[in-house]
Amino acid sequence: MGQKEKLVLVGVVKRKKDLEMARKEHWYRIPLKHAPKRKAKYLALYQTRAFAKEGKAINYYASIKGSSLHKRKELLPDEENHPRSEDYYYKFNLGSLRATPYRIENRYGRRIGFAFTTFKELLGSKEISELFNIVPIEEIIRQALKNCQIRAIGGYSIMENKRLRYRLDFAIFCQKGKINIECDDLRWHSQPKQRQKDKKRDRWLKKRGWTIFRFSTEEIKNNTAKCIKILKQAIQNLGGI
Repeated sequence: MGQKEKLVLVGVVKRKKDLEMARKEHWYRIPLKHAPKRKAKYLALYQTRAFAKEGKAINYYASIKGSSLHKRKELLPDEENHPRSEDYYYKFNLGSLRATPYRIENRYGRRIGFAFTTFKELLGSKEISELFNIVPIEEIIRQALKNCQIRAIGGYSIMENKRLRYRLDFAIFCQKGKINIECDDLRWHSQPKQRQKDKKRDRWLKKRGWTIFRFSTEEIKNNTAKCIKILKQAIQNLGGI
């Protein structure tokens, strides 16, 4: 396997403390239950929105030197009262953190978990969709809505008790109701656990007056016009925008 084809594991960093441990102490942890099945040569770090301007993107990566299994409390003795302190984690020993050639942004709010890509994609990508060779279905819908002069808000946030409850791919506000459009990559949304989350989310939204349309990658790629026709009819039924 050539250098550019070598596997890269993408991990998530939610706390500044964990990024500093990767930077200064050269290690990263993954829960045993989420441990990757394949062996990667590199680790890329996806920083969540907790990192403000540097967040919602991959900015750094490092080589993986080896791994070992430990209880969480052994890795983080100052957090021994954590509810998962007895759980086992893989500790990945890392080389020095390096900056990616480009900031790899999550422009469409994709859910990021542990996943694999290649070193070539890591070095050449500027957006998460490119990194994982995902068709940018949100952009297809965005452009189709724009072409039809349908006013839609992308990445619309729904708050509850001052905290983010859900982020919608698109929201359309009509005279007599509101529409949520979701662009579903079936590689993710067909998984049983995610299907249950989607059902729970949809029930919550429907109780609060939302009409929900979920379009799959295939529907959006192969029949965008039909998706837009369905949305136009729904907008008309709700009294227009």
